[in-house]
Amino acid sequence: MAAPVRVLFAAPQFTTAKRHRMTVALTPNPPGGPSASALWSALRDAGTSHVVTVPDFVQFALHDKLRNAGEGMQQIFACSEDQALTTATGLYIGGASPVLMMQNQGFYKCLNTLRATCIDASVPMVFLVGQFGREIENFGAPARRSRRSVVWMIEPLLEAIGVRYWNVDEDEHVKRCAEAFAHAKATEGPAVVLIGRHVTWN
Repeated sequence: MAAPVRVLFAAPQFTTAKRHRMTVALTPNPPGGPSASALWSALRDAGTSHVVTVPDFVQFALHDKLRNAGEGMQQIFACSEDQALTTATGLYIGGASPVLMMQNQGFYKCLNTLRATCIDASVPMVFLVGQFGREIENFGAPARRSRRSVVWMIEPLLEAIGVRYWNVDEDEHVKRCAEAFAHAKATEGPAVVLIGRHVTWN
């Protein structure tokens, strides 16, 4: 009988290096964009119980607001947009009032799940979709004029499948969220709020 093999692991060797300070010049976004506080209030006023999300960089400030706002809405993180939508559907069936929050890229990914749940099964659902990749030069202009397909394709796509959408690029547009919630409830289907600019930290 062969003797057991002993495997020895050498302890890692760490070296100490000097830390160098680096100065990074950041280019701020132009003034404008919907505020996290206004969007949070719109969700609260609509009776939202849960925000199911695959985190979106465009709406990062709203994620932070949801995390720090205390009791009220629960933020649930999903691994994919399909999982987020099916989770939200389960919450709705169970009597909750969920909202979905995702990036434009992920919205494209979950279209078949949207068809099955919101269109075929008549599940009312509001999607907050961040327009990731939109150029600063495109702010204030129609998103269809963006040079990036991930941005300009979404509106024609929604029109092609018969899903209504609302553009929210500024604080003054946030009131459109109420229209989206009313539409989803009245039609028992999907409604999409396109967040066209980075949400501001206030």
